[in-house]
Amino acid sequence: MATFICFVGHDFVRIIDGINFWKAREVIDEIILVQDKKKDKYGYASRFNAKELQKVLTFAGKEPQIISVNPQSYEDVFSAIYSVVRREVEDLGRRVYIDATSTTKEAYGAVVTVALMFQGVRLYVVPPAERGWYVPDVDSPEFQSWFSKVRSVRGLQPQEIFLPGFRLERLSYEEERTLMILEGKGGEADSIKTLIQWCGEDPKDPRVKNKFSRLVNKLASKGLLISESGARAKAIKLTDFGKVYAKALKHHYAEKRKSESAPYPAI
Repeated sequence: MATFICFVGHDFVRIIDGINFWKAREVIDEIILVQDKKKDKYGYASRFNAKELQKVLTFAGKEPQIISVNPQSYEDVFSAIYSVVRREVEDLGRRVYIDATSTTKEAYGAVVTVALMFQGVRLYVVPPAERGWYVPDVDSPEFQSWFSKVRSVRGLQPQEIFLPGFRLERLSYEEERTLMILEGKGGEADSIKTLIQWCGEDPKDPRVKNKFSRLVNKLASKGLLISESGARAKAIKLTDFGKVYAKALKHHYAEKRKSESAPYPAI
């Protein structure tokens, strides 16, 4: 069972597209629409769309809930979303998906922070099929006026995006190297034995086998690997985040190699 939390701004169809995509892959038990409570034009558009989405996204006799926040307040969004996510994950045991397609940067920061605090919470956006449709063409007479106005908008006092003190633990050099080797081999190995061989060590040595077993378990506990039992052996596979992380590590060490300030793992 999964709960979907969708922020509602001026977008309408993209919210529906996102739900329809996941509906083919997940059993959706609850949809929660997060609308803008401010008494301005953005709040009006958000509340209008939320009411319409509530009708469109009612299925199997279940109507989406609507909650109200000030999307320009990090604290307000964090408080509301934290409470909802904690209830859904801890009390109800559901998976949670958060659609941050149509919201502010402040709200997005709050949502990312909450997602980092609970296991299994997934965050997504639905990109537009056409980008910048509201921007005048560069050759049009309206462009210079629009561009001048946009680039001259003043800012308010910066809002820090407060993050939890506990973060993803820094990997050891050996763990990093293992991720990069696995990514270079397509992101998966059919067994720990194969992984050990790719890393240039002896899979027959009990100490080596124990070391890699612990290493794989540790990386799996951090959400970077999935260890799957097959017919003959336990397959090892990078998670989606593991793939992204491994590529980032490769880029990092490539840059380090340019300055020759750090060794570059053999992969």
